Amino acid sequence: MIAGTPRTVGAPMLELQNIHTYYGQIQALKGLNMTVNTGEIVALIGGNGAGKTTTLRTISGMMKPRTGTVTYEGQNVTGVPSYTIMSRGMSHVPEGRRIFPQLTVRENLEVGAYTVMDRRLIEQRIQEGFALFPRLKERESQLGGTMSGGEQQMLAIARALMVNPRLLLLDEPSMGLSPLFVEAIFDIVEQLNKERGTTILLVEQNASMALAIADRAYVLQTGEIKLSGPAADIAQDESVRKAYLGDE
Repeated sequence: MIAGTPRTVGAPMLELQNIHTYYGQIQALKGLNMTVNTGEIVALIGGNGAGKTTTLRTISGMMKPRTGTVTYEGQNVTGVPSYTIMSRGMSHVPEGRRIFPQLTVRENLEVGAYTVMDRRLIEQRIQEGFALFPRLKERESQLGGTMSGGEQQMLAIARALMVNPRLLLLDEPSMGLSPLFVEAIFDIVEQLNKERGTTILLVEQNASMALAIADRAYVLQTGEIKLSGPAADIAQDESVRKAYLGDE
């Protein structure tokens, strides 16, 4: 992990107030309240089916809550389409990466910049992505679907960065990756936060690593926040340690 000076945390960038989200008649989120401050890394942990992915989808406009408010940089974005929210400086790296397997690495990155009109700026951000992930530069002309899971995850993050987001939503970035790639991905997350100032909301199955790099954390259980606070305190909570950190 990256060592350095403490992060500068500012005013709330994202606020969820009394969010109720449903899949048909099944309620996935039950009165969710959450805040992510500018400059933070916030971890959202919980078991399978807890509602973590639904939370990110609700924030990014992929799902519309039945009731409640999503506020981003002081503006109500509840139910606003994803492409509009992205144009305002938010990016979402979904679970499972979802790159375009039949497109090359470069083409995937270009697709990620579809809201950017300046070709020179697009090329600049592609090169920034290659600098952040040198392996992608080596595979610039390779089809995305032929790369390893770790390389695809790098591509998914680099694609999300093509719009230069102020807020990055990451859904299970370490899922299915080797320990070496997991370490590399978490180092990049810290680098984005510390060097670029990107605010990050991180959903992650590897709770111990997520809590190690986060400023604050929320524990989600069956659609409700059961615990929240500084990540270091959450990591020491006995119930969290038993449920998510493998302690007996």
